[in-house]
Amino acid sequence: MRFYSIFENPNVLSQDIHIFHKEGFSFFALILPLLFSIFNGLWMVSAFLILYFFILFSILVYFENFNSIIFIIILFPHIIFSFEARDLRKKSLIKKGWRKVGFVMGRNESEAEMRFYNFKNKIINQEKEYH
Repeated sequence: MRFYSIFENPNVLSQDIHIFHKEGFSFFALILPLLFSIFNGLWMVSAFLILYFFILFSILVYFENFNSIIFIIILFPHIIFSFEARDLRKKSLIKKGWRKVGFVMGRNESEAEMRFYNFKNKIINQEKEYH
């Protein structure tokens, strides 16, 4: 089962009312961190990653004999970024005005959507019964 945070769009006229944001480790961010950050609109992270890769390339060229140590230096920050990448995107959504309205669990995104909207409809129906 996967966990999803649900964010509500601040723009009432938009077609995208909710975003279901998957929590946890991002394999895509591990393999291609720069593309992940560009795809998700994390521009400051992208600029930092470009600088980081430039520094790593410079170190690799300068210290040719220490490739195994440099590999560990490259791998460790990638793993950390993979665990934090989705949280960075979540913070980016909050800065843009999206509001966190819930947390749901499901096998995939469509099941999580069904659970969330079914629960939301139950609450609306209960409020109608009380009034």
